[in-house]
Amino acid sequence: MHTEQCRPYSFVNLLQTNEFQRVESISYEYHFKKGDYIFTADQSDHSVYIMLTGCTKISRISQLGNELIQWFCMPGDIFGISGENNLSNKVYAQAITDCLILKIKKVDFNQLMLEAPRVGLLVIDQLSSRIHALGDMVLYMASDNANIRFVKLMMYLSENYGQTDEQGIYIDIPTTHQDIADMIGACRQTVSGIISEFKREGILDINRNGMHLHKPEQLTKRLTH
Repeated sequence: MHTEQCRPYSFVNLLQTNEFQRVESISYEYHFKKGDYIFTADQSDHSVYIMLTGCTKISRISQLGNELIQWFCMPGDIFGISGENNLSNKVYAQAITDCLILKIKKVDFNQLMLEAPRVGLLVIDQLSSRIHALGDMVLYMASDNANIRFVKLMMYLSENYGQTDEQGIYIDIPTTHQDIADMIGACRQTVSGIISEFKREGILDINRNGMHLHKPEQLTKRLTH
């Protein structure tokens, strides 16, 4: 059982030992390299996936051809549920680090939820969290300017994916300036300028390995100015 690398409130860590054993009995392990697609919009294999290690982004392509990152899957998360890998949804899952993933046939997972209703309730909790996250994204996009959208995104990422350390809050998600621009609906040049300003003020550092919020309290202050 690979739960030692999972987040405290992940789907996997909420499973009881016998429940996880049943999940393992109907699943297969797959390794994905950074940049590999777990599934694409034109590839619907009716499977459910559970992250064991690594990080994956769930995104879709707009009519203009721009990528919109909807959320990140971290160790312990479940995805591929609720039509996420359905052709009509135009959703992609791409590994942004090397990943180890459990893959389960959806028909087998549905049978498991019938036999173990508590597992189904945990799935509902996961879906509710995703809906909330997408609602937050809509609010970011509706904010007045790119600076506010950037601040709200940093707050969301720190609250949902951040880990406290001696330097502040570390967000272990490899991202580029373009990724962040896609998430807040801004151009890359604008985002690069905002990040440079935050770096000069010692608020945060961002590189391809992750993000460090050195002064997280400054984010709230930025919303009031």
